[in-house]
Amino acid sequence: MENTKTIRNPFPWIGKVFKYEMKHSSRILMPVYIAIVAIALITGLVVPLSSDGDLDFNFSFNMNGTENVMNGIAGFCFFIYWIIIIVAGVVTISVISKRFKNGLLGDEAYLNLSLPVTIGEHLWGRTLMIISWALISLVMMLISFIALCIKNLSIIHIEADWVYGIAGAILCGLAWDLCILLFTYLINAIGHLSKKHRTMVKLIAIIVIISFTSRLIGGITFNYLSNADNPATMFYWNALFGVIFSAIYGTATYFILKLKLNLE
Repeated sequence: MENTKTIRNPFPWIGKVFKYEMKHSSRILMPVYIAIVAIALITGLVVPLSSDGDLDFNFSFNMNGTENVMNGIAGFCFFIYWIIIIVAGVVTISVISKRFKNGLLGDEAYLNLSLPVTIGEHLWGRTLMIISWALISLVMMLISFIALCIKNLSIIHIEADWVYGIAGAILCGLAWDLCILLFTYLINAIGHLSKKHRTMVKLIAIIVIISFTSRLIGGITFNYLSNADNPATMFYWNALFGVIFSAIYGTATYFILKLKLNLE
């Protein structure tokens, strides 16, 4: 009887990598996103209403009178809300990038690479984690926006002609979230190829890749897309660019780890 080579089912292993990475990253990221919703709710409860019932975001602070004090508190909370949003973006990139670096290039690499999990399965598990956090961040931002308008939810409405643009903006944001984080994977993998001056190698790689990417996208946009009938169409093209470059960065990272990984 001839031996037939069985085809490996990668999905259970991808799922295990995904579950492990989500468990570790959520310890830091979930409190950050919960904080965004919490401060948005606090801001929404203290934000004043104008005479016609709309939310009044023209904050001013004056100690003469309770109303003015509340305006100051609302303005402060609104400022903190935007600060936490910026911090959340930085922390998300930092945590996911660090998990990749430690898991495949750092302290945990020997253990992870000794498991019966291929490089591709490691990367796919982490890619699904990136997509999941991009979706979680989107949902939490939508919830925070609703919380911000809690005193007058009637102002939240979507016109029929907005749907096309909003959907494109969401797809564009998700695609470029994935692209940016896979870009950090690639930069870390390139830096690991060098035994010395890794920071310098990473810096050069960042400059070269960003320069090439921006020139290519800029050239295509200027020559072929600048006369698009609907400006919202640009969101979909940029989403496509994000997906394409995500695939390029992910594939390049895979081959670097597969062929050139050196943990010495």
